Amino acid sequence: MSDMTITFYGAALRVTGSCSLIKCAGKQILVDCGLIQGDKNSAELNREPFPFNPAELDAVVLTHGHLDHVGRAPRLIADGFKGPIFTHSASAELADIVWRDSARLSAHDGEPLYNGANIDQTINLIQPMRYGETAELDGGISLRFFDAGHILGSAHVEIFGQGKRLLMSGDIGQPNSPIIRDPTNEWEDSYDAVVIESTYGNRLHKSRSDTLEEFKQIVKRAVKHKGMVLIPAFAIGRTQELLFHFNHMIDSGELPRIPVLLDSPMAQRVTSVYRSHRECYDEKTWAAIDKDDPPMRFPGLRELVSSTESKTVKSMSPPAVVIAGSGMCSGGRILHHLKDFLDKESTTVIFVGWQGYGTLGRRLVDGVDKVKIHRQQVKVKARIETLGGFSAHADRDVLVTWARQISGKPRFFLANHGEEDAAKGLVKALKDEGLKGCRAVEPDQTYEI
Repeated sequence: MSDMTITFYGAALRVTGSCSLIKCAGKQILVDCGLIQGDKNSAELNREPFPFNPAELDAVVLTHGHLDHVGRAPRLIADGFKGPIFTHSASAELADIVWRDSARLSAHDGEPLYNGANIDQTINLIQPMRYGETAELDGGISLRFFDAGHILGSAHVEIFGQGKRLLMSGDIGQPNSPIIRDPTNEWEDSYDAVVIESTYGNRLHKSRSDTLEEFKQIVKRAVKHKGMVLIPAFAIGRTQELLFHFNHMIDSGELPRIPVLLDSPMAQRVTSVYRSHRECYDEKTWAAIDKDDPPMRFPGLRELVSSTESKTVKSMSPPAVVIAGSGMCSGGRILHHLKDFLDKESTTVIFVGWQGYGTLGRRLVDGVDKVKIHRQQVKVKARIETLGGFSAHADRDVLVTWARQISGKPRFFLANHGEEDAAKGLVKALKDEGLKGCRAVEPDQTYEI
């Protein structure tokens, strides 16, 4: 048996449910414990017992605060885990928000995955990390965090033990994303193996500049036709980027000063976390702050807190922009707005993120002519737009460039966190670049490092 092994219990040949178990020096370290999303039986899958004993884990590492990476972590505590949880300090705050929202939503599907007490216990186990900081574990194992440039606090995680050095990419960000810094691209050490995400391992994104121009033209067209613009947006990362862009385009006069309504209490809490962790900002954002132009505040921005405020949108005189969750239209306040405005030709719905199979968002993107929302059939007459260039995930070329910058030519790369075509597409791209030992990981399979 190798001195270090890794088993992929989640996000192998799929995008959600990240969960990887590393064994080294007699210790067990779990990297991420995410929620499975997008499957017809996701609720049942998330309630299944873990394929390991949480009470036997020595530590948990959370790469960032997205639901598909942290969503089941409080269940570990409910099932007996009592060890430390290592994550970036910003990720800890985001995870707290995500867990409380997840507990509330899962209660609607039956018995909740965990409760407030479990979440409080989880928070108490967190040992917040900073980029570049090293944590020492028993057995001579160490952890080190690097900036992954995906969302606030996202991290690549290095695990060293028994002479083996493993790098877990977590989710890798697309360079030049607003507010936060780009992914780490300078490495001092060599690695025996690298686990690399592959969400978009077989495709390229549009350039951000082209995407922004397309986005601006879509909004301007909607304003001209006096229509509502509905943007289903993920509360973490995507919403903050949208606020950043609206701030710039309205301040510069590229867009008229129309109401921009942030109708997501969760996104408002997340935005507050973003505003408080300025140590994660890039140079451009700091330059704007120095000019007294904070990145997520602008004239016309209105945050709708109560459900009563949210209901007033129905009677508003367009044009206006509504940013609301959930990003895949699987719940949240966006459903009310879709029910009210989908049947109007003047409405524009802009999808700015990945839409999971089986979700309402995916059906709208696929062009259905009617949908059921809150047991009501709604005709789809609105203009449906999809913008892929806002993705917070690296595309194929960025992933390959990131992999080539790893020093020491790792013995192999393990492509994880991607549907089968994407994972295998990335493996081919890596091999074409001369990187050896690349493979797409299989569910529940153990690999020796």
